[in-house]
Amino acid sequence: MRILVLGMNYLPESASIGPYTADLAQFLATRGHDVQIVTSFPMAPQWRIWDGYRGEWWRREVINGVRVLRTYVYVPADPRRALKRVLYDISFSLSGLAGTIASGRADVILAISPPLQLGVTAWLAGLFKRAPVFLHLQDLVPDAAVATGLIDERSTMLRLARQLERFVYRRAARIGVICEGFRTNLLAKAVASEKITLLPNYIDLAFMRPSARDEGLRARLGAGSDDFLVMYSGSIALKQGLEVLVDTADRLRDDPRVKFAIVGEGPPLEALKEKTRALGLGNVAFLPFQPRETLPRQLASADALVITQRPTVRDVVFPGKLLYYMAAARPILAAVSEDSETGRFINATGVGMVARPERPDDLAAAITALRQGGAAEMGRRGRAQVESQFAGTVVLPAFAAVLEQMAARHA
Repeated sequence: MRILVLGMNYLPESASIGPYTADLAQFLATRGHDVQIVTSFPMAPQWRIWDGYRGEWWRREVINGVRVLRTYVYVPADPRRALKRVLYDISFSLSGLAGTIASGRADVILAISPPLQLGVTAWLAGLFKRAPVFLHLQDLVPDAAVATGLIDERSTMLRLARQLERFVYRRAARIGVICEGFRTNLLAKAVASEKITLLPNYIDLAFMRPSARDEGLRARLGAGSDDFLVMYSGSIALKQGLEVLVDTADRLRDDPRVKFAIVGEGPPLEALKEKTRALGLGNVAFLPFQPRETLPRQLASADALVITQRPTVRDVVFPGKLLYYMAAARPILAAVSEDSETGRFINATGVGMVARPERPDDLAAAITALRQGGAAEMGRRGRAQVESQFAGTVVLPAFAAVLEQMAARHA
């Protein structure tokens, strides 16, 4: 079977959706399928085309046995502006369409959103190649844009985005969602229930194993062996509202045994560093993204791992970093709405503590409570949860089966 995969991100990017797409593509290849990736040039999380890829319109590669075709993408200098983000999305959706035409026949097409415009690209490619389209939603667009303030609820841009959403949902043969909150959202938008398939994100547990603490890394972050290190790791974006972590560090500045670390990159990073300097905080350390192969030891070096979201973010996102945090067997501190997808999951599974979003006093109280006990048990629950529900060995065969069934029925 020939499978065409359309997605904005792919290896060697280790942030964003790229690793999930790569794991799926490589798994499909091991089942004997001919997989073709059409993707953009690597630019995450810095929002800048990587060295070695600049100045090109097309590039063909083979990565871990999978054929990859890269096509042009416009990368805005300021991705926080809504119009610039739309142009970014459209640029790849158009160049990706040309890439699909050049990629030969396909028995099934998998489009990974965001961007939502790829649903249109996949639909047109499906007409051209006479292949069914599976639309897999990693974020709910445009709901996420509204929740983070990128698009105003009363704007013409939102009305157009809603029309686009209805268009692509109607034309996809099937739609994949990564959590139940997404399913509920789509059902409220009159998407037929039989069209929706729950396929959660997945993780390679052979790679992400509980590890010993890296005392050298802790020292680089200003944390001694007896300190309590609270770490955020991942892309830094508007929807996270990481300012609350800096404010929490300010609340706990007089406790010499509590240290904070932000490991990652993204557009809001400089503002976070400036806020830290303005407050005169000596208990917050920053590091850029570390090599992916060191991630298990990096996460294991923390005593607690942090997820933050803005109050308006509820059923529109289920952060992939949550799986990596749990796989590291570390407790999670989540400054999120209790009725968000993330908050409900953490409370239901007991893998961490939930504090109200944008309330540094609440997050500081949660840190204090976690230091008093329970951290190890939460970490064990987290590891058990990913092993039973999110292991690649569980999810990837189910994902492959959906694509195989679609192709067989269409044929």
